Amino acid sequence: MGLKNIFNNKSTFFKLGLIFCLMTVSVVLHIMFATGILYFYGIELDIINNGDLANHNNINSLKFIQLFSGIGLFITPTFLYAYLTDFNFRINSKIKRDLVLLIIAIMLLITPFISFVFQLNQSFTFPSWMLEYDRQAELMTIAFLQMDNSIDLIINLFVLAVVPAIGEELLFRGYLQQFFSTWLNNHMAIIITALLFSAIHLQFQGFIPRFILGLLLGYFFYWSNSLWMPIIAHFVNNAQAIIFSFPSFSNNQIVSYSGYSLFSNEVIIDFKLAIFSFLSVSLLVYIFYKRTRQVDSKRKIIEGD
Repeated sequence: MGLKNIFNNKSTFFKLGLIFCLMTVSVVLHIMFATGILYFYGIELDIINNGDLANHNNINSLKFIQLFSGIGLFITPTFLYAYLTDFNFRINSKIKRDLVLLIIAIMLLITPFISFVFQLNQSFTFPSWMLEYDRQAELMTIAFLQMDNSIDLIINLFVLAVVPAIGEELLFRGYLQQFFSTWLNNHMAIIITALLFSAIHLQFQGFIPRFILGLLLGYFFYWSNSLWMPIIAHFVNNAQAIIFSFPSFSNNQIVSYSGYSLFSNEVIIDFKLAIFSFLSVSLLVYIFYKRTRQVDSKRKIIEGD
């Protein structure tokens, strides 16, 4: 007897437990596999013992582990879940070129607004342990974004942009948003999913900007009915931070903190620039919404709905 669709008729909460069990087992096995490979080649993670973020080999080893943990936590279990339950992540939809171009423009133009919100979020008062946690996360991010050549750039794009974009969108928009929408209206499902999306990253000074990005990704998915739209948007958001941190582009002036800002920490985003960013993005988001409605209407006519 095959395992395909074996849990298709189980309850919703059974399936919720199933996917989280698959995630737990999968990430443990993937991390064990990654560390086993490093151990086999005689690579020790000294960074665990001495916190040496300046050691290029340590950082590469951590990237290797992060690659496998990302795949193990998000990608492998979600595809296995889809196989076992016949769940539709809505990843088979055709990609509309004009929608992709709109998404790219939106994600590029929203940067000043998100950076402004990030600065506001930083101005809040946090407990010292939260600030210390964020400081450690920032040091790790800066270390990961130190790139000496194009190979480092390609590796970072794959580890920090491609895998998170696919994996996180499979879980958050592809599964959780659809799960919540069966119990709540679509707008509440988007809000709750965006809150979880921001919270799981455990970066307190960037909670609000990531929540806003989560809302945007959620509506991209809801309006287009295609998981490719938030995947592409997520990738563009992460990739631009990586690319503009590359020495050939950064000129040692542009840094990125957790994917929120392409601007130097010394640069204060002007309020007028943030407003322009917000208004221009709002217009493009409205165009995206109207375009998806047109596409949906044409689809219904073709299908005879």
